[in-house]
Amino acid sequence: MEDSGALPGRSEIGSKIFSPSVDRFSLIVLSIFGIILAPEIASGLEPLLGEKSFSAVACGLIIAIPLIASSIGKLYVRIRA
Repeated sequence: MEDSGALPGRSEIGSKIFSPSVDRFSLIVLSIFGIILAPEIASGLEPLLGEKSFSAVACGLIIAIPLIASSIGKLYVRIRA
């Protein structure tokens, strides 16, 4: 356990202290945008998916929003380092 390195996909940030506030802030902002835009996206997909379009959009946003927020946090750490 002493030889453990950085987590996969995370860069070494040296002696800088990283706060997960950027991840949290981007997750909250993206979640709000997702809630606002979900009906619009679902109405756009309705000709293709029918009545299941809102369920598909909800599942897609549940997967996509945390991935995008994590990517923003990683980018912030790399820029700051």
